[in-house]
Amino acid sequence: MIDFKTKISSFFIFNSSLGPKEGEELKRILFFHPNQVTTDARKMQVGLCEAVVKFMSTFSSEPCDALQTQTNRYIFYQPEKNFWMVLVVRIPYTTKALSAIGESRGEVIEPTIMYDLLVSAYKMFRMFMGPFQNIPIEDIYTTCEEFFTPYILSKNITNDISDVIQGIHYLPLDKNSFFKVICFIDLLEINYPDFKCISFVYNDQLIWNALSKNDMLTLYQYLVQKLLPTQVAKEIQGDAVAAAQRHGRFISPPEGIRNKEDLQKLVKVYLMCEDDTETKQYYLIVYRTLSATVCFIVDVNTNLQIETFRSLDAFIGPQLSTIASTISEQCTIQALQNAQITSDTKFVYFNRLNLAFKSSVNRPINKLIPSTTLKPEVLSIIAGMHSDKKSLGNYGEIIVKIPDEYWITGKTSNEREFYVIIQEKNATLKEISDEVKRICEAQMKGVFFYPI
Repeated sequence: MIDFKTKISSFFIFNSSLGPKEGEELKRILFFHPNQVTTDARKMQVGLCEAVVKFMSTFSSEPCDALQTQTNRYIFYQPEKNFWMVLVVRIPYTTKALSAIGESRGEVIEPTIMYDLLVSAYKMFRMFMGPFQNIPIEDIYTTCEEFFTPYILSKNITNDISDVIQGIHYLPLDKNSFFKVICFIDLLEINYPDFKCISFVYNDQLIWNALSKNDMLTLYQYLVQKLLPTQVAKEIQGDAVAAAQRHGRFISPPEGIRNKEDLQKLVKVYLMCEDDTETKQYYLIVYRTLSATVCFIVDVNTNLQIETFRSLDAFIGPQLSTIASTISEQCTIQALQNAQITSDTKFVYFNRLNLAFKSSVNRPINKLIPSTTLKPEVLSIIAGMHSDKKSLGNYGEIIVKIPDEYWITGKTSNEREFYVIIQEKNATLKEISDEVKRICEAQMKGVFFYPI
């Protein structure tokens, strides 16, 4: 297992325009982790990055994205003008003396995973705090400290396929079950017009989404990586409040919504709905029954009343419990059917249009324990294909053979990607190609990889 927290050297955010004069270097640093690093060391690291960014700008109009030394890798991300986020990760290296006695370099975190961490961190910050440029200068240092300190400490990044390709796990339902979900949402929005349902999640799988795909991925990650695990832990421990609310309860804010004072604790988010053209600020309200979780948003200018939430609770609870029970039965049937299908072949599917992610690689229940199903070399090749869209084009296929008997095939068509990993030492290229075609037809039901 790769311990991300021991390999991270530093994570910081800076804006050179905030301290342009000599002696004002600290004003440029909006956030720096770890906190125990001395002031001089902070200024040296940020100064190095400023110099690299400025130097590279003379050669390319594209922003600098990486720098590697013998012991560290610097990943740069510029989310807004003048604002830079930098992640520095230690990389193992071997001297000639150590190499002579067989010292291993150890595992290295994929660069694409580190870059995606920066992107995800910014998107999460923007969703809950707004853009950097909209935050007053006198508040931005405290805001970054309060948000990014717990965020970076809570991250458990591993060389896992779900970190290499970040997507959303969708739950396929039969027509009747999906129709019940849609009718429930429509009826709710008719009776409570101020409340817009933006997502319906069962366990950690998405059923309904009303947000732009980027916002939905960020909200989905917030739900399945932070909010829901905390709630499930409470339910397992027999939390008194959760036990008392058999028909369900509001879980955001965490204490629920019981009185007028709780309305002041509602979380505010910046989101863009599918029918909007710009980001707006809303209250985020999350309701959970059994394993079903529903998210609502309400315009921040709405005058909220505690009676409305009590009425909403009485309306949602019984209906959502019934729907959750129906979905549970269907999931049980699907699990039994999938258990009867055994295959040694591993595949990964990703749709860039709706961020749908599907994999035969077993996902770890606990992200602290990474999946060891795919070797680092295999993950590195898949990461390279996924990050470089030009390598596969809009419609193409690449087959790669690595020394230790693995064949990796990447296929793409109309923004959809399909990766197949086969371990077969003596197979020919034609045999691998035919097997990939068979797997593709079996898994995608004949609707995949045909040019339009």
